[in-house]
Amino acid sequence: MASLRHTRRRRSLRGHTSFIAFLFLFPFMLLFVVFRAGPVLAALGLSFTSYDVLSPPTWVGPYNYANILFGTEAATRLFWRSIANTLYFTAGQVGFEMICGLALAMLVNARLLKAKSLWRVFFYTPVVTSLVASSMIWLWLYHPEAGFLNAILKGLGLPTLKWLESTTLAMPSIILMAVWQGAGWSMVIYLAGLQGIPESLYEAARIDGANSWQQFWRVTLPLLMPVTLFIVIMSCISSLQVFSQVFVMTQGGPLNSTITVTYHMYLNAFRFYRLGYASAMSFLLFLVILAISVLNNRIFGGRIEY
Repeated sequence: MASLRHTRRRRSLRGHTSFIAFLFLFPFMLLFVVFRAGPVLAALGLSFTSYDVLSPPTWVGPYNYANILFGTEAATRLFWRSIANTLYFTAGQVGFEMICGLALAMLVNARLLKAKSLWRVFFYTPVVTSLVASSMIWLWLYHPEAGFLNAILKGLGLPTLKWLESTTLAMPSIILMAVWQGAGWSMVIYLAGLQGIPESLYEAARIDGANSWQQFWRVTLPLLMPVTLFIVIMSCISSLQVFSQVFVMTQGGPLNSTITVTYHMYLNAFRFYRLGYASAMSFLLFLVILAISVLNNRIFGGRIEY
């Protein structure tokens, strides 16, 4: 009887604990359903309709997806152009941001550097700065006549450049701005990884005769692989959704050389009022992000030893 009472008491306690946990989770779950899951499901439904805000949605099935991928030549070419530009931006930003972030992390982690906290704040400040404000600042820096960068080129006796008006320089210019904006975030993540590497490993490497480069290549990089995987996946997800820089600095020009998927979606949804078409485009972007995340996990995850 005592054991039966004990079992019933334990079950009652578990039920009470679960009910309390549910009460704490309910506000978050409600907000998640209303502001996250609900809009996603609504957008999924809209992607199978023709909807222009002014009239009720009309069911068209997978027509929007087929029209995006295999529709009229001009529209399909523009969509694939936006995909190519987005991948170009992602590859450039993620690659250079990782390199700069690791370099900054090693710099602020160096023993000889003074005022480390000040340098960390200095390098991280662009991350917490508004993207629109940063884009406006860089828009001035890139100005062909009054821009600071062209003033430097003039001072060095070099020809000035039309940074955002050239089809070849516009996207690299946006990538440069994005790397400046996000390198501090990568620095913080890499810095946490560097500080988690035991100093005894470097001491053992030095005893074995390894120089600084060999220590970096054989000790630092392999142990930072989990951190690198996290940075690559998160940076890719963010870069594939680039919008603010393009909206403020180039509006997709010149000649669609900087149009991205998200900006293309914005044009279709809020300028041409093709919300069903834009919703279908958003889910195609989701599939691209999912595929790239899985690919990154396969490439970097296979090299991680836990």
